[in-house]
Formats: sequence, structure tokens, C-alpha cells
Amino acid sequence: MVKKIIYRSTFCVMLLALVWQTTMHVWDYIHGVYGYDYGCINEMLVNYQGGLVRRGLFGELLFQARGVFDFSIASAIVLLYYVSVVLLTALLVWLFKKNGWSLFVLPFPMCLYVYLCDPYFLIGRRDCWLLLLAFLCYKCYYEYVKKGDIKWMLLCNAVMILGLLLHEASLFFMLIPIVLFDMYHLYITQTRGKAVLFLISHWLFPVCVLIVLITKHGDSALVAQIWNSWSPYLSVSEELVKESYMSRTMNWSLEYDIQNVTFPSVWMPYFIWKIPAWPFNLYLFVCIYYLVTRFNTINVGIWKVNKVNNVLLSNVVILMLICIFPFMLLVSCDWGRDFPYWVIGSLMFFHFFHRKDEFPIFLTRMSERFQGWIDRVPVLNTTWGYFILIMTLPLGFMHASVSGMFPIIPLQLKHLILTGKWIVLA
Repeated sequence: MVKKIIYRSTFCVMLLALVWQTTMHVWDYIHGVYGYDYGCINEMLVNYQGGLVRRGLFGELLFQARGVFDFSIASAIVLLYYVSVVLLTALLVWLFKKNGWSLFVLPFPMCLYVYLCDPYFLIGRRDCWLLLLAFLCYKCYYEYVKKGDIKWMLLCNAVMILGLLLHEASLFFMLIPIVLFDMYHLYITQTRGKAVLFLISHWLFPVCVLIVLITKHGDSALVAQIWNSWSPYLSVSEELVKESYMSRTMNWSLEYDIQNVTFPSVWMPYFIWKIPAWPFNLYLFVCIYYLVTRFNTINVGIWKVNKVNNVLLSNVVILMLICIFPFMLLVSCDWGRDFPYWVIGSLMFFHFFHRKDEFPIFLTRMSERFQGWIDRVPVLNTTWGYFILIMTLPLGFMHASVSGMFPIIPLQLKHLILTGKWIVLA
């Protein structure tokens, strides 16, 4: 009885935290916090007016719409963000209920600033839209495998291309997992010649689009052209062009990202300075793997929880990590976005593909070994063990350079207190 009270109270606190933080974002928007000098707003303004460039589709659609209708561009971006958050949240709730996963777990990643709760990383960005497109992409490919109807493959290609034009991150959790899955499916169902022919015909168009986008990364001159294209609709200054986040999003430093993931120092309050980040990053990956593959360890008795095949879920989680890890390591040091791609993408993929014969035997053997190790640690198979781990998980995935081993609850309370103080003073 005491356990249920604790779990249910925690669940309610997390939901209240979500409502509170979402309300604060609306407050920030009403009071003009999100202007065109705000990085996550001006990043969305990248368009094709200076030539084809990666990440430009969203801004181009916005640019064309603004030429027809009179509306606030910043307001439209923030509104589209909130629409995507609501749709993704509804989809996740449906996924959890459909698969019988413990809904107790669902609010935690949101409260970990994974999505919804951090305005700096996700307000106005494409992440939620990309994940929604990923679900549609998996659905189309699933229908193609099930029915063999070519129209589903064409639709899958169209969704993939749309995702690539919105953001190249979709390559790692949308295109690569399905191509690998399709490669294995063709390998076990077709002759070698037919398998190669089908594989090329299935994914030729998305790959061609990807090759074009790789060469169209833009430069400072293009940034100026893009900003100038918006001048009839908003005020653009030289300082805005020079200091805009847009100029930094069109290029990335490979050397910086590798160093940031593997060698940065970690700041630990009061007593430890200059320690390597990689042990904490490794610990974080292990924790996320355990928490995702063992969702139903917690059952608070409020809703029905099904028995989940942990090995098959592990297959998908490992496959998705293999696909997205190059993105984490080489392209992005912003793990506050990469982890949702990995975790939420895995849950969506597992919803459609969760039969044992759909995965190579070596992947299943690996999952069986990992899950066997978890089974041999009694505390990891208890509700209390899972609960304590999820409540003390370090918030190191805002960036690859871990900022410290802060438990969830103290950091959340600190954030809520500071936000309340800001409202009072405002």
C-alpha cells in the first residue's frame, strides 16, 4: 500500500511538473522571449531563397505561406512546435496503452528535458515532427512488407525524403534502420541478385536526395541571402545576421564533436574537478538500455500491464543505437535530441517489427546475454530498483559533456523554484 502511494504520488508530481513547465513556455512566448534573435526560431527560417541547402524545407514552406497570408512568423513557428508536441505525446500514450507498457514511465523522459520541457533545445525545432514522420515511415514500410503493394513503398520513400529535407538527423533513425531491416528481409527471402536489385530500387530516391544534401551545407554568404529574403516580412539587422544561430547550424565541427563526446572535463560540485566524461556517458547508455527494455518492471496497479518480450525489445533498442550512434558521435553533441531519437524511435519501430525471425540471430543472442545479466541482478528486477534508478539518473544528456551527476528530483525542484521566482519578479 505504501509503495503504491509513493509511485502514484511521484507520477502525479511528474504530470504537474509537465503542466507547469509547459505553462511557463507559454508565458515566455506571451512576454516576447522567443524573438527572431532566438536561436531555435531563426534556425527554422533557413529556406531555399539563396539556393538549395540542407534543413531548408520547413523555412521555405513558411516563406511561401507568408507571401500569401499575413501572420507572425515567430508565432507560427512556436504554434507548430506545440502542435507537434501534442501530437507526439498523444502518439506515445497510444503506443504505451496499445503495447501494454507501464504508463508510469512515460512522464519521466519528458521531465528529463528530453522533449517538451526545455525551450532552448526544442522550442521551434523539428524534432517532434521528425519523430512523427518516423512513425509514418515505419508504418508505410510495414504495410509494404505485409501486403507487397508498391504504393506503400513509394509513400515510404516520400516520407523519408521529406524527413531528410527537414533535417539530416532523420537519416540515422528513419532511413538507415529500415534499409538494414529491408536488407535482412531480402537476404532471407530472395536470391542474391534479386535482393540487390530490390534494395537499390527501394531506396534509390532517398539516397540520391541525401547525396545532394550532403554537398549543400551552405556558408556565411548564403546565411546573409536567406536573412535578406525575409526582410519584407520582418526587421533584419546586421547584428542579427552576424550572430544568428542559423549560421552555426549550417555547418558543424567534426573535431569539436568528437572531443566533446570523449574527452571533456566534468564539473562536479564542491569536491571533484577535471575528470573524464566517458565513464558517465557509458553509465548513461547502460541505464537507458535497462530502463527501456524493462519498462514493465514497474506496475502501480492503475492500468493493465502486459508481459513484454525483453529480448525482442532489446533487439530493436540495440539496432536503433547502432544506427544512431554515428550521429551522436560525429554530427551532434546535443544528446538532449539524440536520446529521444534513439528511445522513441525504438518504441515506434518495435510496435511494427517485433518477431524473432525479423532479426539476425547474432542480435538476438546479444540481447539474450544482456537480458540474462540483468536477470542475475535481483535488485534490477524489482519495482524499487527500477524506481530508484529512474529517479537518480544523471542529467548528462543535455550535451555529451556531462554537467554533473544531479538527481532528477532536486534539479526539477530547483528549476521550478527559479521559474516561480522569475514570475514573481516579472
